[in-house]
Amino acid sequence: MTTPTIERSITAFLDGEDSLEIDNIIHSTEGAAHFGFEGALVGGVTVYSWAVPALIEGLGEEWLDSGWIDFRLRRPVYPGDEITTRVFPLPPSGGKLPQAEGGSSSIEFSMSKADGEVCIAGTAGLGRAEFYADLAVAQDRSPVPPADPPTLLTPQNLPIGEDLPAMAVPMSIEDAADYADQFARDPHARWRGENARLHPGWIAGRCVRLTKHMYNYPAGIHAGSQIQMLAPAKAGQTLVVSGHVTDGYRRKLHEYCLLDVTISSESGEDLARLRHRTIYQVGGG
Repeated sequence: MTTPTIERSITAFLDGEDSLEIDNIIHSTEGAAHFGFEGALVGGVTVYSWAVPALIEGLGEEWLDSGWIDFRLRRPVYPGDEITTRVFPLPPSGGKLPQAEGGSSSIEFSMSKADGEVCIAGTAGLGRAEFYADLAVAQDRSPVPPADPPTLLTPQNLPIGEDLPAMAVPMSIEDAADYADQFARDPHARWRGENARLHPGWIAGRCVRLTKHMYNYPAGIHAGSQIQMLAPAKAGQTLVVSGHVTDGYRRKLHEYCLLDVTISSESGEDLARLRHRTIYQVGGG
């Protein structure tokens, strides 16, 4: 068995109010029980955010500006779970890890519980990922106000092949620090002060927020993400989040949406492109 080069652990915590009044009831005890889960599910983006220190240690600060990550969520995480992130060296030549263009370095990582159950697994690296060329880019990037009220998202009205209305997202230096404190529980100085960076977990979370800019759904589960960073993402500006619905499908009673998102700076520079896989109708309820 390959020995991990980096290990970091955290005790999982509920990343919001435990109430049916929240906009995704799968993150409440009562709402999750309705779908057969043993407790409130911790948000997948929040769980991913806990891996960031280990990923930076493995790939360096450059990963935040021009790196990539590709991961799937395999098992739910509940408050109180002991979660350990492990970063592994590349397999021998001929292995199946995706390589970045130009031969840039990449790693494999996993996040697992104390009993060894893997909840997240994926790869990350420097440079441009192979998946980057497949990401769709919205043509309409003009921000609009949120829908009031939003429309219930269903397989019948999922706008496959269409752009979602873009949204403007003010992100202050204080907001960046609050995310690092409350969700990532990451005290590092890089998320604070005049040159505060936007945390990768916050960046990943803009996909759901873009969907809910126009639509709503009572329960959803993050299934996976592919993220390509293109330039330094800094706080203290209003970002534009735009997106294109690439696909929708049904699997094991769940309804999935595949959404490609671009996050741009105030000046119009693309900072990140993402593909977000989410279950917007949970089967078994």
